[in-house]
Amino acid sequence: MYPVEVAKVAAALGGTRTLRADLRSLGELTAAVEQGFPRGVVRALATAVVPGGDKGSTLRRRVEALVASPATLKRSPRLSAAASERAERLARIAALATQALGETGEAQAWLTEPHPLLGNRPPIEVAATDLGARQVERLLVNIEYGLPA
Repeated sequence: MYPVEVAKVAAALGGTRTLRADLRSLGELTAAVEQGFPRGVVRALATAVVPGGDKGSTLRRRVEALVASPATLKRSPRLSAAASERAERLARIAALATQALGETGEAQAWLTEPHPLLGNRPPIEVAATDLGARQVERLLVNIEYGLPA
């Protein structure tokens, strides 16, 4: 089961303009990941995850680095399949946070602030790995349905 609509994940990656495709199905998303996303999705994702403000630019760079190194982003116009998979995972978590919490600003704060059930690490950083993303997804689904953590 995919916990959030593909269109919402695509929106967190910058939408049709950044992806250069209108991704509506899991199959289309999978094919785009395998092909490698355009590097612009990294900046779009960081903007979707991190609230504005003074510390925003530092946090955005940290989120970007979860997907690919700055050197890699400068070198190639497309992400590797592995980096695209990391971007998709983080975008899925961002979309699920917005779905569960109801507001973009609240979701951004939740994603970037340390969480006690995640070892006092920000959920977006925990979600950089597959196992961590599963933990974060479980927390968000529990929030969405009013279940205990």
